[in-house]
Amino acid sequence: MREIPPGAIVRVGERVLTVDELDRLLPEGERVPFDDAERRRFVDRWVDTELLHQEAIRRRLGDDPRVQARRAALEQEYLADHLLTIELRERTSVTEEEVERYFEEHREEYLYEYRVSHILVNTLEEARQVQALLETNSFEWVANRHSVDPVAKRGGDLGYLTKGNMVPEFENVIFRMTPGEVSGPVRSDFGFHIIKLVGIREAYVKVGLEEVRERIMNTLVVRKRERAYGEFLDELRRRSEIEYADSAYAVPAFADTAASGGTEVN
Repeated sequence: MREIPPGAIVRVGERVLTVDELDRLLPEGERVPFDDAERRRFVDRWVDTELLHQEAIRRRLGDDPRVQARRAALEQEYLADHLLTIELRERTSVTEEEVERYFEEHREEYLYEYRVSHILVNTLEEARQVQALLETNSFEWVANRHSVDPVAKRGGDLGYLTKGNMVPEFENVIFRMTPGEVSGPVRSDFGFHIIKLVGIREAYVKVGLEEVRERIMNTLVVRKRERAYGEFLDELRRRSEIEYADSAYAVPAFADTAASGGTEVN
């Protein structure tokens, strides 16, 4: 029987898994390092996968054009994602000075609590219909009958919210509103919201920088990622040749569409 070479963990036919390769294959970013039992399970799955892979090769399944196209697509997606991870990591570092400046610029927002009600629907068309209903009906009446959020049963009332504990799309709108004002449709990952700022009061507990440092850090990182993503794609587009043979597939420049995210829809 053929011996396993030094530095190897297991051999399946001609294919050898080494300790170094295992370390590269284990998922990155785990808070707790993999223990011996988890590493053994990973190696066991690797053996199973390699057995299937070698049998697929023996049957020449790799010659199938659909397999070749899918293999190329997977490589394209992985390399693109890996490049973005590297590029955005370099472009989105946040300094302590930026955190402190953000806190000072938004200090007043941390001093108050905002009583908010909302109506959540699935589509922009439904949001427009809700706006029309609000012209002749109370906010609570419309929320009870049309919102898909469970809190609709109490008129859409979310209670008092503070900066940092509401979805970012709410913050983008609420801090520009006055009590009693109702927003236009606001898009988020949950759907489309119509938001009413019911009232504002001073916060019972004063918030200092240390309490919100991590939230601010996350906010700034997300902002930088969104901006860096668009800028990087713009850079690549400017120095690359992109020519559509069929104009039906052409799209506007990335810079025109990248920032259309989750804020108020006009």
